[in-house]
Amino acid sequence: MNKRVILLLLYKLFLSSPQLSAQVRLPALVKDSMILQRDHAVNIWGWASPKERITIQFQQKKYRTTTGADGRWWVKFPPMKAGGPYTMDITGKNKIVLKEILIGDVWFCSGQSNMVHQLNIHDVTYAQDIATANYPQIRQFWVPTVTSLDEPQADFPSGNWKAAVGQDVRPFSAVAYFFAKDLFERYHVPVGIINASAGGTPI
Repeated sequence: MNKRVILLLLYKLFLSSPQLSAQVRLPALVKDSMILQRDHAVNIWGWASPKERITIQFQQKKYRTTTGADGRWWVKFPPMKAGGPYTMDITGKNKIVLKEILIGDVWFCSGQSNMVHQLNIHDVTYAQDIATANYPQIRQFWVPTVTSLDEPQADFPSGNWKAAVGQDVRPFSAVAYFFAKDLFERYHVPVGIINASAGGTPI
């Protein structure tokens, strides 16, 4: 087998590689157990191959869009009432199923060390609160601290939504947790906390 044939075979193998066919991908914030804002239009977005057709099924409705030349896509949900849990299907060349989604009130919490301080750091002071935490409809997404001096970033490197239940409440910001707990006990609506805080930094 001469070199030309070998190169041709390698080229065909390269073209058929699944890595060249971009999979539907979601930002770190759009995951299982997320909470969406009630009574307001909500955007869901992500990435896939250029010109790929994307279908989202949520609350027995279907939303369709097509990615742009840059592979980005987004859809806008109409205002929705509080409730859940719901499942969301996102389909392109692959399919992603998101589970345990709630609709309620979402709050953005930011600050320095006073907002960073977690229940875990004060587990003696808040021992009883940690031991009795059982609020599956209070959830926090902790934004990882990443420095970028060039431009805004399109996504976070990691992150998950965690419910205030059992030991999972330990990483919650103490300020944000008691704020969310007060709101939930008053209005009985799911509460989402997006915490983007970094101690010792200017705001």
